[in-house]
Amino acid sequence: MPKKAKEKKTLEESLKKKIKELSALYEVGKSITSTLHLDEVLKLITKKSAKIMDASSSSLRLLGKSKEELVLKCAYGFDNSSFKIKKNLKVGESIAGRVVKEGKAYIINDLQKERHYKYPHLVKQKGLRSLVTVPLSQGHRIVGVLSVYNKRLFKYGEEDVRLLSMFASQATIAIENARLYEQAEKSYLNTIKTLSNIIDAKDSHTYGHSERVMKHCIDVADALKLPQHEKDILKYSSLLHDIGKIGIDVGILRKPSRLNDEEWNIMVMHPVLGSGIVEQISFLNDLAPIILRHHERYDGKGYPGKLKKEEIPLGARILAVVDAYESMVSDRPYRKSLSVKKAKHEILKCAGTQFDPHIAKVFLKTLTKKKRKR
Repeated sequence: MPKKAKEKKTLEESLKKKIKELSALYEVGKSITSTLHLDEVLKLITKKSAKIMDASSSSLRLLGKSKEELVLKCAYGFDNSSFKIKKNLKVGESIAGRVVKEGKAYIINDLQKERHYKYPHLVKQKGLRSLVTVPLSQGHRIVGVLSVYNKRLFKYGEEDVRLLSMFASQATIAIENARLYEQAEKSYLNTIKTLSNIIDAKDSHTYGHSERVMKHCIDVADALKLPQHEKDILKYSSLLHDIGKIGIDVGILRKPSRLNDEEWNIMVMHPVLGSGIVEQISFLNDLAPIILRHHERYDGKGYPGKLKKEEIPLGARILAVVDAYESMVSDRPYRKSLSVKKAKHEILKCAGTQFDPHIAKVFLKTLTKKKRKR
């Protein structure tokens, strides 16, 4: 082959390789920024890094609060019985610790001969030979390390380090975004819990009711495999479902006997009042439809809108079942609590009339599962 043709072919191959690398980076970058939940982000990073590096396994460690230790957060390609590297590493210890201390990537082309690697038993057990570890850094600040392992000798070179480092830059941004989201979510949840406690404090008989309802609602959401966004809305709605009671007179809330017609007409306004309150707060307005509709009935005889079946939002149908059960098994000013057995019987009896029958069935299953776990 003539020299020019050979050079042209080499250049074309190099360009194809670069395009492939950039396409891979684009695809994995898109996937790791598709969620803001830290655990999911870390799982995606380890899985995708192994994919783009043609690796058998990967692991990700982040610096702990003290900044002196690396904590294993996620791994891919290791089964639980063989992955024994769950202990923290000190900065400077093993390969990962040295990467953080020196701020540069490491290539090891025969792990079985590497004396600095802390887990030789794992290397032999899994047949690992090549390793690339790169820092996860934002600017000059290192937050952790990403490592990929291969069963072939001399698998990786400088080009591979460059590719993994580019991916690690994207990964660090995704991690930091997820951490910020987590902090914001905690602050958001604390605000909601404070509001929930204010409601409970107004009626001492219902103290802790909203939090118990929330826990049951999450169990049902998990059983139904709802998307995370819908789970979050249900979680916060269940904590604030009675927020409208802030506008109800304490005498009505704590009355030790049945409410008269006038009092009942005031009480049934609490879903409307509650939805109106959260609608005024921008970061809570997604909760309004569930709070407004959690006293609707499956047969259309509920309030405030007499909606029926699927006209009622799914979250409100879940909350209706859980709220009723939690109320039944709790003392009220006008009656003593029912036994769990009787409350379950009531839920079954009202499935198809007051409650969505499928939701009622799923809820009762979650209660049985919880009892078995105990």
